[in-house]
Amino acid sequence: MKNKFFIFTIIVSLFFNQNLFAFEKKAENFISNTTSNAKKIILDSALNKVDKKKQLEQLALNSVDVEGLAKYTLGEERKKISEKQLKEYVDTFTIFFTKNLSSKLTDYSDQEVQVTGSKKISDNYVLVNSKIISKKDKQEILVDWRVFLINNKLVIRDLVVEGLSLARTQREEFASIVANKGFAGLIQNLQEYINKN
Repeated sequence: MKNKFFIFTIIVSLFFNQNLFAFEKKAENFISNTTSNAKKIILDSALNKVDKKKQLEQLALNSVDVEGLAKYTLGEERKKISEKQLKEYVDTFTIFFTKNLSSKLTDYSDQEVQVTGSKKISDNYVLVNSKIISKKDKQEILVDWRVFLINNKLVIRDLVVEGLSLARTQREEFASIVANKGFAGLIQNLQEYINKN
């Protein structure tokens, strides 16, 4: 009886370890595929710059939890505004985010992303480790991707570049704008960027 229980315990343990590994591997593959798709768009000579930006923006919407990121970057101000204002902010931030990201990515061509590992933080959160290597000067930048499982879909919520959280940096920048210009000033700043890009 003891032997049977011992074997059962081992089987259960192996099952859960495989599930854990599967979640991590899915997150790693998700980052590999997302960055690979982005590079294909960037290097596609058949696409003009406008079409590249559109495709990169759509890729970002499909792979990033933009609404969650929007709410996070609003910080404490989120508690002070109405639902209507929050919707306005999320909608405006979404356009700002995709345009900001696509305008930066279209200039990258020689970088290669290598996924180096991952760590499960919780049942719906995996931190995927990678390094971005420049083929031109062989410079390496360490980048961690915060990948979450939301409604059975993997999404990116943050990038940590050389230990610096981009989401947190954006949140601090927005808090500074709100402190000086208020919520309306933040919306205006985002809208101005959108109009220029």
